[in-house]
Amino acid sequence: MLLITLCSLIAAFILAFVGLRLIAPAIIRMSHKIEAPGIDRMEMVDIGGIQQALYIRGQNVDNPIILWVHGGPGNSMMPLLHLYQYAWENDFTVVNWDQRNVGKTYFANDPAAVLQTMSAERVLEDVQEVTAYLKQRFNKEKIILAGHSWGTVLGTMAVQTYPEDYIAYIGIAQVINMADNERVGYEKTLEMAKAAGNQKDIKALEAVAPYPPSEYGSSCMADMITVRTYQSKYGLSVNMGLGDVIRILATPYYSFNELKNSFIFNQLNVFHYQGGIVQFLMNEADMRNYGTDYQVPVYYIMGANDYNSPYLLAKTFFDEIVAPDKQIFSIPDADHMPFLSSKAEFDRILLEEIAPKLANYQNGGVV
Repeated sequence: MLLITLCSLIAAFILAFVGLRLIAPAIIRMSHKIEAPGIDRMEMVDIGGIQQALYIRGQNVDNPIILWVHGGPGNSMMPLLHLYQYAWENDFTVVNWDQRNVGKTYFANDPAAVLQTMSAERVLEDVQEVTAYLKQRFNKEKIILAGHSWGTVLGTMAVQTYPEDYIAYIGIAQVINMADNERVGYEKTLEMAKAAGNQKDIKALEAVAPYPPSEYGSSCMADMITVRTYQSKYGLSVNMGLGDVIRILATPYYSFNELKNSFIFNQLNVFHYQGGIVQFLMNEADMRNYGTDYQVPVYYIMGANDYNSPYLLAKTFFDEIVAPDKQIFSIPDADHMPFLSSKAEFDRILLEEIAPKLANYQNGGVV
C-alpha cells in the first residue's frame, strides 16, 4: 500500500508538472493573444556583436514604447511578465530585454565567451543599441526607459548619457549606492531578528559581518544570498512562496531549460555569468556620479518594505534631482518587486499617475 501510494503521488506530481508546462502556457498565450495593430513578437537581434533577446508586446504599435531594463544583474523578468504586464499593454508597447548572459540571450551565444565582455560600460552600450533599434523599428524619436533594481543603475546611466533618446525615466526599486543599500538592509534585518529574539537567525547574520564587505570577494555572493534569505523571512525583500513558483512555472515565455537557469532556481550560476558587472555594482555603482540634473522627467516607484533598495536612501537622492518633471511613489507593504507584491497599486500609479503625464509625448514630440 505504501508503494502504491508513493507511485500515485509521483504520478500525480508528473501530471501536474506536465499540465503546468504544456497546458497552462498554451491557455495563457491564447487568452492574451494580440492581433493587429498590436504586436506580440519574440526577436533575436544583433546587439553589441552577439544575439540578444527582445520580447515585444502591445495592443497598438503606435503607443509609446517602454524598454524594460531588468535587475539582478541577471534577473530577467520575461518569464514573469504574464503575472504583471498585460494591464500595461493597452497604453504602451512593452519591450522585455534579456541582457548579456541572461535567459534567452545566454542560450543564444557562448556564455564563456560573453563572460569575457561583461562590464557596465559594455552593457550601457547595449542599452543604447537596443534603444536605437527600437526607435528605428517603430519609427520613434524617443522611448520610455523603465529600470528595476540593477536596471535602475543602467537606466540612470543611460538617460544621463543619452538623454536625447528618452521621453522619461521610471526607476522601480531605485538603487542609489549599492553598498549603502546593502548596509541599511543588513542592519534592518539584524534589528528585526534581535527584536524577535531569534538567536539562530542572529548568529547566521552576524557570521557574515562586516556586511557588505569593503571589497568584492569570492564569498560576497554567498553572503548576499544569506542576507536575502533572512530579509525575505522578515518581510524586507522578495518572498516567493510555492504558489508563486507554480505560477512562474506556468509561463508561456520561457522553456523549462531556460527557467532552470534563471534566478528563480539557479541564482549562483546567474551571478557567475554576470562577471565584472556584479563587482561594478557592489564596489562602484553610485548614482551621484551621474549628477542630479536630468533632461527628462523622472519617476521613482518604491516598495515601503523593500530593504534591497531602501526608500529613504532613494528619497534623499530624489529630493536633489532637478528635472522637467519628477515624482516619487512609495507603496505601503510592497517589497522589492512592487509590480508583483502590490500589482493593483503599481498599475494605478503607472497608468493613472504617470501615463497621463506622458500623454503629450508621441514619437518624441508634443502632440
